[in-house]
Amino acid sequence: MPKSENPPQGAQVPAGFRAVPVHSANADTPLRICVLAAEKPSTATGSFIRLRDTCDATALLGCLTDAAGAVHEWLELWLQDVDNLAASLPAARNSFSNRTLDERWQRQTEFITGTGPAGMYRTGWEEVHRPPLWINAAKGESKPGAAGTGPGWTLCTSDDELIQAGLPAYSESLHRYLIAKDDSGTAKFAPLTTGAPANDRCLELAKAFGEAGWVPFNLRCGLLRIVPFAPLELGEFADLLGGKPWKGFAVGNQTLQLDGAHHGLDDWQKIQQSGHHLFLGHKGRGGCILEAFHLKLQLLAEIIRLTRETVLPLQVPFLNIDASTFRVRLGRVGARLPLLWTSSVSVAKPGEAFALPVTGTEAQYFIRPGAVGESIFLPQGIHRFLEGTGNARLRKVTAERGRGVVEGTLAIEDQSGFSQHDLFWIRLPVGQGRVDLYAHCYAEDGLAKGEVRFRSVEQAFTEETLKTLKAAEGVAFPRTPYQMVPLLSTPCDLYSLGVLAARLLLVNDGNTLPVALDELLSFARQVGADAGSDKPVAERVRALLEKDARYPEAI
Repeated sequence: MPKSENPPQGAQVPAGFRAVPVHSANADTPLRICVLAAEKPSTATGSFIRLRDTCDATALLGCLTDAAGAVHEWLELWLQDVDNLAASLPAARNSFSNRTLDERWQRQTEFITGTGPAGMYRTGWEEVHRPPLWINAAKGESKPGAAGTGPGWTLCTSDDELIQAGLPAYSESLHRYLIAKDDSGTAKFAPLTTGAPANDRCLELAKAFGEAGWVPFNLRCGLLRIVPFAPLELGEFADLLGGKPWKGFAVGNQTLQLDGAHHGLDDWQKIQQSGHHLFLGHKGRGGCILEAFHLKLQLLAEIIRLTRETVLPLQVPFLNIDASTFRVRLGRVGARLPLLWTSSVSVAKPGEAFALPVTGTEAQYFIRPGAVGESIFLPQGIHRFLEGTGNARLRKVTAERGRGVVEGTLAIEDQSGFSQHDLFWIRLPVGQGRVDLYAHCYAEDGLAKGEVRFRSVEQAFTEETLKTLKAAEGVAFPRTPYQMVPLLSTPCDLYSLGVLAARLLLVNDGNTLPVALDELLSFARQVGADAGSDKPVAERVRALLEKDARYPEAI
């Protein structure tokens, strides 16, 4: 385990919660990793303190304690949760499985491990699915396996056992089951995921477990990742640099007691009078503004570096960058630097982009499963969504060496919400089965109203499938399901980083982010209007600022 960088000064568990151990390195090491559990859980707040949720994980607040129960460091306990993908696009869900999600988790873990010795606490759970734990916060205890006196339950990862029981295979689906065997070797299963198929070999979770006072921790047996807790959101730290006090990390109606570096940030006047926050603090307001501007630029550069170093090795964009993606923690007081110079930035929310494997093509298409709602940090159109069923007709099938391209016509109601660059998933009920096509649609080529022409990307098919498709030329397929998959990649992240820059540099008590971004986009559009000239961008920006006094004032 990495050594704590911030020895606590008065850190304590909030009232109404207990630090319940979920891991101990070994019997000779008194340090324990704990989760904060509510002594009296309610349906409104739940049993644990949830920090963040992503499409495939949930982060809970935890801590590192010693034999005396003293908190040495606050932690984030990330639990893989495939049930969070329940809202994903049907076109994408068929491309996901427990196996691919486990591999994705392990790739992210390897990256975080490579960021430095303090990047993560290695427990072994990053690669091995552990049985669920049962937590009793009132007693401050945890125990593995079943909550009652029945047999121990573990995650079933054996495809053979699941298939023999008439259940979906682990490696080929998103469904998960607990398994327990009696003395005769007969296996019983308990579905863990929403909508998981069940039969007479299955028990409901409520019947499999049910001891009063015990609540499950990591019930779906997800892989785990444990990292140091960074208490400040990016925007909160930017405001702190601008002289706005930080009220602390709220836990319900309480404030979490943090270590000495983060303690007392709610009194900016006291921080400023101490003279330990900035080099130029004694120079007055002008010196503070100048140094804070430098620190914000340094913060922005660090965010861009982290984004690049995350995307490059994983070869997958974020597609969800906003003010909560990065968080800040302060270093130890007395580290020979002023307080605000000790900050370190970390990626607090992993990217939610998934590579959509289109069979037989090297093209990369990325999707955001379950992403809903608009965000000021995301470019216009990222939430475009088209779904329906329509009449599909095959015009031409071109095949060569096991690879094929399918051309046809598709009836689609809304022809204004997509471009020829977007990808469509089209499921054809061909023969006794179905064929998934990924195609580009061209509204201008359709002859009849409400129809578009489509041409699939080159895909690999079996010889039998190609023959079936070839024989279906000219055939109509009614009620064919289709769905648009917007073409997303790293340009979306670049836009998000630009909005983050506006948040850091242009927002204060008198200027909100929506106003600052609106002015900035207007300015960028005006600069782009002169893109045909031979002048470099810097010269066009300078000329526009000198020509129109409204832009310097607005920006």
